[in-house]
Amino acid sequence: MTAAGSPFDPAMVTAGLVVLACILLLVGAAGWLAARNADERRLAARMDRLQRDGARYVPSSEPSVLSMDGMLRWLGGLLGNTAILPEKDRRELERAVAAAGYRPGNVVPLVIGTKIVLLVALPLLVYGLTVLAGAQFSTRVTLSAFGLVVGLLGPNWALGWMQRRYMKQVRMGLADTLDLMVICSEAGLGLESMVERVAAEMAPSNRAIASEFQTLSNELRLLSDRRQALVNLGERTDMAGLRRVGATLAQTIQYGTPLGQALRSLAAEMRNERLVEFEERAARLPALLVLPLTLFILPCLVLLLAGPSFVQLIESFNR
Repeated sequence: MTAAGSPFDPAMVTAGLVVLACILLLVGAAGWLAARNADERRLAARMDRLQRDGARYVPSSEPSVLSMDGMLRWLGGLLGNTAILPEKDRRELERAVAAAGYRPGNVVPLVIGTKIVLLVALPLLVYGLTVLAGAQFSTRVTLSAFGLVVGLLGPNWALGWMQRRYMKQVRMGLADTLDLMVICSEAGLGLESMVERVAAEMAPSNRAIASEFQTLSNELRLLSDRRQALVNLGERTDMAGLRRVGATLAQTIQYGTPLGQALRSLAAEMRNERLVEFEERAARLPALLVLPLTLFILPCLVLLLAGPSFVQLIESFNR
């Protein structure tokens, strides 16, 4: 039997590997995209059903296991509770997911499942493409190893980028949030009412800070110790600004200090720190401009100033 008629034809095996890798890659990418804003979509759907059906009980609509999102969650939940993922790494992943603005209980299994799928799909896809391209064996192994690294670390890189973007949004909206909290406290609102009102008012302009304060409002209702809810406010994102807000609110609960005065002092301090940060950035600007000036502007100046003299010097030598 010829090689072409063999059931283990290399071309057919390679094509099968490429198809399998593409399917796994599409499943992983679709699952990762489905993770973004999944909680907000489910919450909006529940609110719509509550408004439509009134006070009747409405069951939650969790993702089906047959969907891509559900399969990745099932796979991540199945392997995340084994010895493959140590408890320390799982806790770090939960903190990273919480700092990116997502709920760890829903997103952590999805991240684990996506990482497993990409870990298998990318090396197979790269190896199949290199076989079709006729690359050497060493090149196949090198590129497949690179695909393995990208599949392993790619979700972490994406999660880190989302975490930095989320923390930037929280940092940008913190000053306005403090001013709004001062206004609410001076209007006579209590702590829980103030936090709930701030979350509602900040939602159109800054969803990140509104999400943090909405979570704080829920924890203030559920936890027996309200100070623990205020501590969790800073621990979720590990931001100094939110830690100080939580510590200030906890101090007002413990010692009975005036809430409006404490918030006003904190807002003034953070505003001054923000101005100092801007001044430091402006002071570093001349040092950062040295390299662009040297590479792009200085050669043009030399050409404009010394160019005519150089041309005249060449003409004088040619005569």
